[in-house]
Amino acid sequence: MRIPVIAADSDQGPRADQEDAYSHQVAHASGGWRASLADGFGEHPRTREAAEFAAITATEADGDALDAVLAATRALSRAHPGADCVMVHARQDAPEDPIDIAWVGDCRLWTWAPGEGLRQHTRDHTHGQRLRERWVADAFARVGDHALTTSMATAVVDDIGTATAPASELVLFTTDGVHDYVDERLLAELVAEHADAPEILAHVLLEASREAESHDNATAMVVRLPRPESPYPSRQELLLDGLESACGFDEDQPALRRLAEDRAVGIACDRFLLRDGATYWCTKDSDHTDHHVSWHGVTWL
Repeated sequence: MRIPVIAADSDQGPRADQEDAYSHQVAHASGGWRASLADGFGEHPRTREAAEFAAITATEADGDALDAVLAATRALSRAHPGADCVMVHARQDAPEDPIDIAWVGDCRLWTWAPGEGLRQHTRDHTHGQRLRERWVADAFARVGDHALTTSMATAVVDDIGTATAPASELVLFTTDGVHDYVDERLLAELVAEHADAPEILAHVLLEASREAESHDNATAMVVRLPRPESPYPSRQELLLDGLESACGFDEDQPALRRLAEDRAVGIACDRFLLRDGATYWCTKDSDHTDHHVSWHGVTWL
């Protein structure tokens, strides 16, 4: 059973209070998960508690993602009248199932997988986003990015955004304290670099937001599914086995073993080339781009 790993990190930043909140659950029997990320706003003294309450309520609610967010909106108005937040919620019943998403406001959900990159599945409920959809230049639309068109305290069912994402290796939740300040290209690079370490990824995203001078609360939550175990040996394992059968590894060849093992810790072996009695293989960095291509040679004995 592939059990997801969920990690989150949150930073108050220069704000007087931390008003971001998150909640998540993992179903160990099925490998499914649920998670919510909320961003409180306004002058109400219990904004933080309201955001946390909304996130937990959605995560614990029955039904699909839309049912969960709708339950949170209704419960929030009763439990914390006058307090408000925005939120994104998602759930996946099993690792191979689609990801069910619902949101209100400008928290975002992204998915990432090798070869597919980072994809955003939510659309901000802001005046800035409405202007972009009317082909207004981004420089002018940014003025409306912090003006919400709906919120958890005011939303009705038709205001709630919904989407379905295909099963993916990684799901990322962010508040605007992250994605409003970290360029999307840099965001994608950091995700690709740290995809196998959810806790580190969440932390470096917050560091990037602070380096970009984010003045808001910033929170990132990562859901990482372990890669499925293949019944077939990897290219790196084949390479290592091939070298062992051809010449073995002994005390006189530590460099050869280290070179082969390097292929198995993050560098993909892409193709072989035989030339002048030597075997060469071309390797690419773990992001599988065409950058930083290098050649290594090993002489067979």
